[in-house]
Amino acid sequence: MFFIKVGWRNILRHRRRSLVTLLAIVTGLVGIIAFGGFVQANYEGLRESVIRSQYGHLQLFRAGYEANHRQQPERYRLSPEDAGRIETLLAQAPHFAVAARRLEFTALLGSDKLSEAAIVRGVDPDNEGLINSALAIIDGNDLDSSEEDGVLLGEGLAQALGVKVGDTLTLMGTTAGGMMNALDVRVAGVFRSFAKEYDDRAAMVGLPLAQRLLSTGDVDNVVLLIDDTTKLDETVAWLTPRLEAAGLKVETKSWFELATFYRKVVDLYDGFFAFVVAVIALVVLFSIANTMMIAVMERTAEIGTLRALGTRREGVVKQFVVEALLLGLIGSAVGVVVAVGVSEVVSGLQIMMPPPPGSSRGYPLRIAQVPPLWALAACGVLVIAFFATLFPAMGAARRPVVDALRHV
Repeated sequence: MFFIKVGWRNILRHRRRSLVTLLAIVTGLVGIIAFGGFVQANYEGLRESVIRSQYGHLQLFRAGYEANHRQQPERYRLSPEDAGRIETLLAQAPHFAVAARRLEFTALLGSDKLSEAAIVRGVDPDNEGLINSALAIIDGNDLDSSEEDGVLLGEGLAQALGVKVGDTLTLMGTTAGGMMNALDVRVAGVFRSFAKEYDDRAAMVGLPLAQRLLSTGDVDNVVLLIDDTTKLDETVAWLTPRLEAAGLKVETKSWFELATFYRKVVDLYDGFFAFVVAVIALVVLFSIANTMMIAVMERTAEIGTLRALGTRREGVVKQFVVEALLLGLIGSAVGVVVAVGVSEVVSGLQIMMPPPPGSSRGYPLRIAQVPPLWALAACGVLVIAFFATLFPAMGAARRPVVDALRHV
């Protein structure tokens, strides 16, 4: 308590200098916490967009699908019986929301004037609508199970084909037996996802139509959506032994394994965040070090007096370190409070951000509240304050008592 009292009095004795140091700490913390919250909000938003517009949380395939489906897709699809058994098991999984079958293939989609290669996904409209809740229907309507000939086009693909809702197109693909087959489809709607490249090539049709085109009753995978993304590991841990016990030879892919775009964005933002933190940490370090070095120089005579009265070197060092830690503690507390307030205000303004690279739509600026980041940033400030003060204080404590007393 003695050192705390002395440190507090020294902070008050040099109010202007202490205030400047506190401002540097508070500004640094606000920058780190606000930018970290912005990055975390982007991660969460992009994660849910990826999950709820393309991949779901977990996809289950027949064993060997990943390695062989490009050469022999028909041999590595799930039979209707296996797909049904998988869906029955998934319905019992913790945090289950919905499961849906999919059949994906490449096909030629066009009219009498234009044609484009498309990545077509056959889906169950009723269940897929829940999984694809992040898809924005910008024209027309979503797929309807009562209209088997409907097709949903990505925005870029619709523009390339020059079609509108209600137009008729021909969908041409290769059957499981290697024969060409074609069906007429009607444009039910146009969608926009988070990824422009996907919208330029993607189309969706009802699963019965896709199976009729390919002359098969099989599906490529079963997609699982759960009610909480953070519980995916728990769900997978529950599911894996039960799939083996049921004799189902399947391989699973989580959304994170499938979403290469998301991983690249995370790597990019992690690099930005590390650079920003490093720059802010250096500013805070030099600010605290400058304050404490001036304090040591000004109080050299006081240090000599303390040493002459019997204070050990460790006591002198402790006095300055405690003072710096008090500054760091006060600055951290104020910085966290200000950062939380700034984050709430900015998030409440609903400022729209431009579309990120590779995306087709903007998003509202949001700064997430990340308590672990608050604690980590505050601890980082205290560590910086400790080391920024330790070496000047040790140098002052080693100074000969006579020289310190003569210092003016």
